[in-house]
Amino acid sequence: MSRQRTVLVIHSHDLLGEGLAARLAGIGVKAGAVRSSDARGAGRALRRHPDLVVVETTDAHCLALVAQLSPTSRVVDVSESVGIGCPSHALRFDVILDALADLPG
Repeated sequence: MSRQRTVLVIHSHDLLGEGLAARLAGIGVKAGAVRSSDARGAGRALRRHPDLVVVETTDAHCLALVAQLSPTSRVVDVSESVGIGCPSHALRFDVILDALADLPG
């Protein structure tokens, strides 16, 4: 039996981040969310080495934390899907599911 996958959503917008984590949890994925401005919380969560990190932020310090503290995590960037007015790219949840499905083991 394979182990349960873990996902960390690092977000700038609470509604999106918490919503993604809740939707993933609803389909049986162990998921958590943390604000990108919470460096301490993000650091703690990244040290658990989640299988997948969904980032909804352009904060350079936060992105550096992801690379430094959890270098083996697959990263999906959804930051272009959020912005003022109409986003240039719609958030496609299936991209996150595909990234989970493509993880080894």
